[in-house]
Amino acid sequence: MDAHRKDDSVIRELRRFELARRLIFHQVRTQTISKLTGLSRHRLATLRQRLMVPEDARHRGPPPCSLEVLLRTARGRTEGAALAALFPLFNKPTSAKPMTSLDEAAQLCEIYDAYLACYPQSQVQFEELMLLRKSLAKGDLIELKLCRLCKALIMNNRSDRYRRTCSHCDDGNEHEQITDQSPASLG
Repeated sequence: MDAHRKDDSVIRELRRFELARRLIFHQVRTQTISKLTGLSRHRLATLRQRLMVPEDARHRGPPPCSLEVLLRTARGRTEGAALAALFPLFNKPTSAKPMTSLDEAAQLCEIYDAYLACYPQSQVQFEELMLLRKSLAKGDLIELKLCRLCKALIMNNRSDRYRRTCSHCDDGNEHEQITDQSPASLG
């Protein structure tokens, strides 16, 4: 085995641990970290212990499997659109070498860090960012549109034609406005 190949494996292992550290501090679930880094649950527990991460600072249970938390409210749709707007800004130019899962996960961390710098009070979890990216790539569930009042970018469920306002224009009565607009009165 030559030194270059050995260095590659050491560098890859260091990248895994650095990515795991970032994900731990973003309170990503162990299952997701393991999937993204290839590190075992035991190694992640040891890393959390060495980083002195308190047990109550972790999300537990299964990761979210729906974007409903982003689609339910005007604020969620606005924040989802802000996240989606960051995706193209962090796309690296294609090179001869394809992106690895570590590269993609590190890129998602960069996007999430940038997002939290803009929205530090956000409740959006890293796993929801992953779902959003996947859903936008598929293009079947959600779409980006403009607010019907101020023309700001918002995210909508493709099947929901009535929720078309951002959190800035929403006056808190969004649910009442939606139920008052029956398809017959709109058409």
